[in-house]
Amino acid sequence: MNQRSFVASLIFTAVLVIAGGFLTFDAFRPSPLQHALMNVEGIVALSFLAILYARGRESELEPPGGARGYLAVAAIVVVVSLAFAPILRSPFLYDDYTHITDASRFTWRSVALQFGPVAGRGLFFRPVGFFFYWLNYLWARADPEWWHASSIALHACCSCLTYALCREVGVSRPASLGGALLFGLSGVSAEAVAWIDARFDLMATALVLGSLIFVCRYAATARTPWLAGALAAGTCAMLSKESGFCLPFLIASLALFRDRKDWKRIGRAASFAGVLAVVLFTYRWWAIGGIGGYSGAAGGLNIVRFNFVRTVDALFLRQWAVLFFPFNWSTPISPMLRAALAATPFVLAVCAWMARPPRRQLIGCVAFIIAAGLPVQHMLLISPDLSGSRILYLGSVGWALLWAVVLDNMALDTMGRTRRVVAAACVLLALQGWMLEHNLEAWRETAELARSVCVAFGQVVAGAPGRVVVRGLPAMRNGAVFLQNGFPQCVEMNTGVPEGRIQMQDLGGEPGVREFIWSEAHSQMEEVRR
Repeated sequence: MNQRSFVASLIFTAVLVIAGGFLTFDAFRPSPLQHALMNVEGIVALSFLAILYARGRESELEPPGGARGYLAVAAIVVVVSLAFAPILRSPFLYDDYTHITDASRFTWRSVALQFGPVAGRGLFFRPVGFFFYWLNYLWARADPEWWHASSIALHACCSCLTYALCREVGVSRPASLGGALLFGLSGVSAEAVAWIDARFDLMATALVLGSLIFVCRYAATARTPWLAGALAAGTCAMLSKESGFCLPFLIASLALFRDRKDWKRIGRAASFAGVLAVVLFTYRWWAIGGIGGYSGAAGGLNIVRFNFVRTVDALFLRQWAVLFFPFNWSTPISPMLRAALAATPFVLAVCAWMARPPRRQLIGCVAFIIAAGLPVQHMLLISPDLSGSRILYLGSVGWALLWAVVLDNMALDTMGRTRRVVAAACVLLALQGWMLEHNLEAWRETAELARSVCVAFGQVVAGAPGRVVVRGLPAMRNGAVFLQNGFPQCVEMNTGVPEGRIQMQDLGGEPGVREFIWSEAHSQMEEVRR
């Protein structure tokens, strides 16, 4: 490392330490300045990347390794399963009730119709995703435990595929295992796994990972079946969730991990995937009658409200803050957890100074994360309660790949590298696991409260005939989705009161209709006395 790089490393380390000091000070305040923390965390994350690049080395890439490693895969499955086991008995939440109720009415014909045009202008077009949803319903029925078990299994599958991708791009087995475990325990995955309806992100990510692995196999062997498999998996990913449309850019980022002799095949795969994405996007536009997506509070679609400053903030600051500090600041924090958060920036600084990763691979990881965020850039300004963090699930693959590269370059000698990889990985996994458990607790408590509200409300209205109106149901609670969607189905599923009796809007003073409103002070529905 030359003198200029050394000086740059010192400067960025100073920035990281100063930002870490602000984070430490604010983390121990009774009421942390949450939005300020997001900015500080972003500065810490970017400083960490800058140190890695300044200390990086120009070197030839290692030859790609095979994806085998049965003990590693077994370890990943066990660790992920144990980490998420506490959510197994959590009830459904929010859109879970509506989608599972809808899935109970699906037939082969109705599933096939999902691939055709929708009535009016649709929000989303996810026919493959809903097909898998229906298949899940056929064996899980309305049992939350089985649905959560399938989400955990799908997350474990994504973690194993992350391990396989790390091996395909030449990362050693121990470092690949560390990266895959960090992906499996990342606090970003709390929403994607704990909320059944967020499984679209899990499905799309698994299919994208499969496609990327097939592309690596195609680049290494030039065998057309691997390319065909990559395009087939990519097709299913794009028809499972919109995030899959970033696949051509993700494939292109693989070139930074491969030898130059593979670039032509990777370019060919990226080109085919690009043509496929255009065709499928055109098909999607025809099916839903437009670009689709959520509407903003002021009307109009969020995705077409482009703001350059917001996009730069989202892609180059906020998502990095959340990836490196996936922590829900809206719930009570123990002193020990505050101390762990305060220590995280300094752990990052130590890791950055122990590693000298190839710069090409670093750029590849950054390109992967930015590419994964492009389809959802308008939703990346994630709040401190981590609401919406599921959209970073695919990007966290790039984050895990980054850590795998860092761990793989902790030292140049084999014995030193092994010791440093193990020590650094254990500290990082402990921090991530702690943050994950903290985030999952909010989802468990919110799900239990939502079910108890539905049960209590059902018992109140069960004895009197006629319809009822409910108003003021909150959408979120401590970063977890709550009651605003799926409330009638929640009441029916838990008490047997028909969902048709419960209206979510005012009926204009219709006689004989009882009206209820949500009371935040008492955390229950209260009848409006006229």
